Amino acid sequence: MTRFKLSHVSLLIALLWSLSPTPTDAEDKNQARQIPLETGEVVDYLIYTPESATPLPLLLFLHGGGESGDEIEKVKTHGPPKQIAAGEDYPMIVISPLNPDQKGFWDEDRLSRFIEAVTKKLDFDRERFYFSGMSRGANGAYRLAMENPERFAALLVMCGAAPAPYAGWLGNIPIWIIHGEKYPVIPVAESVRMEEALAKGGNDPHLTIHPEAGHDVWTQTFEDPKTIEWLLTQRKSGL
Repeated sequence: MTRFKLSHVSLLIALLWSLSPTPTDAEDKNQARQIPLETGEVVDYLIYTPESATPLPLLLFLHGGGESGDEIEKVKTHGPPKQIAAGEDYPMIVISPLNPDQKGFWDEDRLSRFIEAVTKKLDFDRERFYFSGMSRGANGAYRLAMENPERFAALLVMCGAAPAPYAGWLGNIPIWIIHGEKYPVIPVAESVRMEEALAKGGNDPHLTIHPEAGHDVWTQTFEDPKTIEWLLTQRKSGL
């Protein structure tokens, strides 16, 4: 009968353990895709599509300026794409396009063409199409929602420069505005002014100011389950 020395057994266990999946191993369920537009443009984007027997809500997420350019992997730096890459599940489809203009703002016309093209290919709950953006993406979300208020069931914006004079164009879309009070580049006054303009126009926005936060308010926003819970309660009828 062959006998293993204790050192051999320990080595074997260590080898088997190294080959076994660990709790920290996570499957990135973001899929990188491209879609051509009628104009000849090609948009890179990430998409997360959980399995479901019924149509799920859809979340469109716009990243910030630091992720702009030609590297789709950078879109996973923050927000829902980051959480999905870490193995977290979302109760909705998540689409995260890439802004190719490294030093430019989001082009809302190109975004509108992108949405038109990509949603034709998806089966989702059209009463629950949500829109979120952070920093430069928040500005893009504001502008696109202003031009297409009938598209979205809710708007979630974080640390964005707000076009307050046109707040009335957003109609009655449920809006949650989040800002860090210590962010010097886009001051919290932008979000305060936007909330006041929306309220004056008859909207009932929700404003959250984090007194100790700077630019990054999106980490705690998407780590808080109440964020997704709030989105899921919003529904746009008559679509």
